Amino acid sequence: MAPNDMESLLPQLLSFPPHPPPQIPLSDAIYDKEIRILRKALNDTPASAFTGGVPNGGDLLDILDPSINTLPSLYVLLAHINTTRQKASVVGGSWWFKALDFFERFDPVQVRYVGTEFRRLVVHVRDAALACNQPIAAVRPIRSAILRLDPSGSCFTSTHLLFVHLCLQACSFRAAKPVLDLDVYEFPASSKLQPSGQLPCSQHDTSAGYITDQSDLSAAITYRDPLQYFLYGAMIYIAIQEWDRAIPFLEAVLTAPSRNHASRVQVEAYKKWVLVNLLAHGRVPGSLPKTTSSQVAKQVRTLGKPYEALGDIFKDGQSKELDARRLNAEVHVGNQKWSEDDNLSLVVQVLDAYRQFTIIKLGSTYAALPLSLVTQRTSSNPNDHTETAQYIAMMISSGRLNAILDQRTQDPQSWVLRFALSSNAGPHARSEQENYDELVKQAARNAKLAEHVRETDRKLTLSKDYINWLKQSKKDTGGATNEGEEASTLPAQHPFDDEDIMGDG
Repeated sequence: MAPNDMESLLPQLLSFPPHPPPQIPLSDAIYDKEIRILRKALNDTPASAFTGGVPNGGDLLDILDPSINTLPSLYVLLAHINTTRQKASVVGGSWWFKALDFFERFDPVQVRYVGTEFRRLVVHVRDAALACNQPIAAVRPIRSAILRLDPSGSCFTSTHLLFVHLCLQACSFRAAKPVLDLDVYEFPASSKLQPSGQLPCSQHDTSAGYITDQSDLSAAITYRDPLQYFLYGAMIYIAIQEWDRAIPFLEAVLTAPSRNHASRVQVEAYKKWVLVNLLAHGRVPGSLPKTTSSQVAKQVRTLGKPYEALGDIFKDGQSKELDARRLNAEVHVGNQKWSEDDNLSLVVQVLDAYRQFTIIKLGSTYAALPLSLVTQRTSSNPNDHTETAQYIAMMISSGRLNAILDQRTQDPQSWVLRFALSSNAGPHARSEQENYDELVKQAARNAKLAEHVRETDRKLTLSKDYINWLKQSKKDTGGATNEGEEASTLPAQHPFDDEDIMGDG
């Protein structure tokens, strides 16, 4: 590009937003108008214009500030990537660090106007990392992209699925937690359901207000996408042994609407659900969550019979205070099945959990028990008191067991295991302040959930399904239907197969 062309382009790239910011902030209407003008100008500019040099040497990427000039920075970055043609070896290359810097600093409001381009950069970073067999290199930048766009993490996008899959490929499990720990409440909805007068740059009650089917901040969401996200998320929580977080993720898969048949993802989720419940609570619930389709429940239980048998033996052994020989035999018989399902490591942990819950259960019967008796009841070697003492010490230190091991002599056989009589006693006693803080956190979670329920109800009342249902109800009741009736009475529409669930139905 000739210097004069760049001299005319540069002021245009820097024209919005005004910097320094005006004393009186731009109204939403003016902001929306100006940024759309800039976006059109960028779309009309040939990509080659963004890769040319600037007067006095250098590159546009060295002049533009992603935190201020978010749109031009994004377009210039994409132009550089498309011209290098070296995507298979760009980790650490010239544009790579600029892309990482962009994801850490972009203006999340400006990005709402360039969803397609934003997702393209996410995919480029992912693909570059995978091409170099370094998936972990893309984990942090894509995590930053998700959380900077939507700090609440409450609206599911296609980037969520891309991210958790990447974390599994990289075996970077704890790096996924900042995203997974944020509960998903909504999906990108039809822009028709948004309150009139609201613009992408407006202040929204939830992130679903600007992450819509028209924003392109997410690719079209199919029925399988959230199921895969929750299954992958559960697998990550399982890898780091956060059982109580894995369970609701698995239940989100099991309770997904279906067309009278269970998907393979749901069958896989059920098998893991049985095992994780044994690991977390030492038992399998008597039934699946109430919102599970009866047909899905029947089919997953039929296909998961070996896992249910394992759970029954676990429960029976605990209730009758039996040793683990029968459970060991069942595990051995099903070794091939567990391996084929990629659940062998979980089943092995179930064996260990059986011993742990046997020890914990002793505390419901005894206030104290000689270590020699604990060894006889829980160890495969009834004479190895030292191993039992070490095992109990591990349980206490990890927080699994609230007890103390009284070691008044050098002989482990004479030691005594003393169980805490309540949660307010023992080495893991909870103070009143800790109990109060937990109640405050729970109240905050409940309030947040109620807020999202109200927003979902509002959107349902604007959907075509609800309006059609309301009209039909009026006909059936002679016009007596109360229009203020809760939207939750509308029968849920079931998305099936690979249908796009982002539309308004």
